[in-house]
Amino acid sequence: MVQPALFNAFIIALILTTLGPIAIIAILAIKKKINGLPMLFGALAFFVSQMLLRIPLLSVLSMLDGFQSFAAQTVPYILFLSFTAGLFEESGRLGGALILKKKRSYKDVISFGLGHGLCEVILIVGLTHINNVIFCIAINNPGEAFTTMIPPETLETIKTIMLEANPAHVYLGILERVFAVTLHVFMTVLVFQGVVQRKWWYFILAILAHTLFNFITSMIAIYVNIYVSEAALLVMAVAAGWYAIKSKDSFPGQDIPVEQTVSTPAE
Repeated sequence: MVQPALFNAFIIALILTTLGPIAIIAILAIKKKINGLPMLFGALAFFVSQMLLRIPLLSVLSMLDGFQSFAAQTVPYILFLSFTAGLFEESGRLGGALILKKKRSYKDVISFGLGHGLCEVILIVGLTHINNVIFCIAINNPGEAFTTMIPPETLETIKTIMLEANPAHVYLGILERVFAVTLHVFMTVLVFQGVVQRKWWYFILAILAHTLFNFITSMIAIYVNIYVSEAALLVMAVAAGWYAIKSKDSFPGQDIPVEQTVSTPAE
C-alpha cells in the first residue's frame, strides 16, 4: 500500500506543476509583466523541439539493439541525452528568436524563456504526477474496475517503485523546477543575445551550457546523491539568474525593430 505521505506529496506536486504555472502566467499577464506572443512561441519551441522531435526520435532509437547497448553505458548515454536536449531545445529557441523579428525586447525574451520553461513543467512533470496519482489509487484499490486497464506486471513494477519512493524527493523535485525555469530563461537570454547582436557563438554557448547543466547534475545524482545534485543546480541557477538580470541592456527597447537599435556587424 502507498503511504499517505507519498500520496499527498504527489497530489501537492500535481497541483503545483499543472495549476501553478497557469496561475503564474495569469498573474504576470494581469500585471503586464510578460508579453503573450513571445511566451506562446517559447512554449511552442519546447513542444516542437521535445515533444514532437527529440522524444519520439529517442523512442525509435531505443528499439535498436545497438542503441540499447550504448544506453547501458551510463556516462556516454547521459552525455548524449544532455547534448541532444541542448541541441534540440536551443535550436527551437533560435527558430523562435529569428521569427520574432519585432519582439526581441528584454520583456519579450523573459516571456519567451518563461513560456519554454513552464511548458516543460506542465507537459513533463505535471503529466508525470498525474500518472503517479493514478498509480497510487490503483495500488491502494486493487479491486477497482479501472485497475484492470493496467497490466498486472506493470502495476507490480510500479508498486515496487512506489514503496521505495521518498516523499521528500517529490518536494525536492518541485524546487528543482524553479531552478530549471531559471536556467531556461538564462539560455533564452543567450540565444536572443546572439540573434540581436549577430554573434552566433552565443547559440553554441547556450547548447554547451544546457549540456553541462544536465550532465553535471545527472552525474552527481547518480554517483553522489540527489541532495548534492540539487545544491549544485541551485548554484547554477543563481549564477544564471544573475546573468539574465544583468543582460537587460543587451536588448532593444520594447517592441522596437532590432534593425533600428543594433548596428553591430556580423561576427
